[in-house]
This record gives sequence, structure tokens and C-alpha cells, in this order.
Amino acid sequence: MKTCHFVLAGVLAACAAAPALAQQNTFKLGISSIQPRATTGEFAGPLTPGGIRLQVRDQQAVLFSYARDLDDQWGLEFALGLPPTHDIALKVGNASLPGNAQALSGQVGARVRQIAPTLFVNYKFLDNTSRLRPYIGAGVNYTHFDKARTTDAGNALDGGPTSVSLKDSAGLALQAGATYRIDNRWSVSAVLATARVQSTVRTNTLGIERSAAIRFRPRVFVLALGYSF
Repeated sequence: MKTCHFVLAGVLAACAAAPALAQQNTFKLGISSIQPRATTGEFAGPLTPGGIRLQVRDQQAVLFSYARDLDDQWGLEFALGLPPTHDIALKVGNASLPGNAQALSGQVGARVRQIAPTLFVNYKFLDNTSRLRPYIGAGVNYTHFDKARTTDAGNALDGGPTSVSLKDSAGLALQAGATYRIDNRWSVSAVLATARVQSTVRTNTLGIERSAAIRFRPRVFVLALGYSF
């Protein structure tokens, strides 16, 4: 979590460094729809047949963010949310495996929670008198995976009780959205965000270690209510 703490410290320091320029602070609270769009390689390790992959399923979560204007066009935004837990489904594509193993394809083999603080630098179009202001942003995302655990289906496919973990990731994040100002305090916004997330899944079954590379190309849709002061 050191990188996560560094990101948080960075946003706090950046906000503190520009008190004279800041014109507005905004807290947002909303709902996000997360599509992980994960691509996994085949698992490798001792006694590991080919053709076994994973599918990370979509999830929804409560999202909140803090944004601070630096001037009429530029601003900082720190986005977080209540950490969602994703179901990880098994994909068994090896016809040589026994029928009981193939029957596990499509079942949930594991679950994992992800915490993904993201810091954006945003640029807002139009001027500050416009009710509707589109914006784009770029920044850095840090994704921490924890509370990973296998299910009975995952244990059955692996051949016994199995522990699972995913490596943390840091990478580029992008977003595009628009904010509609209801009045001087309240607003609504809609956002589409993505990030570069790469990890490695590692399992241990009775001392037998296996691993697979996993790459996320997430699409995160957010609808939020904002309060400015």
C-alpha cells in the first residue's frame, strides 16, 4: 500500500500548494458501473493442464471524489469509492480434461476486492458561467487487490484447498465527462473513465504454485451528484 499512500499524499500536497488559485471545492457522490474487461493468459505451473483462464465479472459500487479548481479551466480530482468485490469465473477450454472439470466452466472460482484510488488533472471546456461544462482528465491509478479467496468450484478445479492473490498495479488513468450546474452549489455529472491495470494471479494448492498474467482494460461509468463550496 506504499504507492497508495504516496498518491494520497501527492493530492493533499498539491491541493495545499495552491490555496491562492483555488476557486471552488466540490465533493461528489455517485454510483459507478465497473466493467473490468480482463484478459488472462493460461495458468502455468506444475501439474497444470492448458486451456484454463479467468473471467472477471462486472460490478457496481458507490463512488466519491473530491475536486479542487486551480483556475477557471484546470483542476485536480481525487476519486475513490467503496471497494467492490468481483466474482472471477472459470473458463475451461481444454477438451482433454475430465467431464467434471469441464462442467466447472462458467462457475465462480474466486472472489477478490479491489481498491483503486485515482488522481486526475482535469481540463474543463467553456467558461465558468456555462451550466454544462464538458471536461477531460488524465492522471495515475493505483489498484490494490485484497481479500481474495477461492470457492468450492475453484478448489475442485485446482485439486484441493487453494489460496489466491493478485499483485497490485499502478498506471495511467483517463476520463471524460460533463458536469451540469443546477445552481451555485449543486450539480450532476456523468463520466467515463479507464486505466491501465496489469497484474499477476498466483495460486497455491497444497504447495503447488501456479500463476497467470492478467490485464484489465476497465470501463467505469459514473453518475454523481456534486456539492460545491
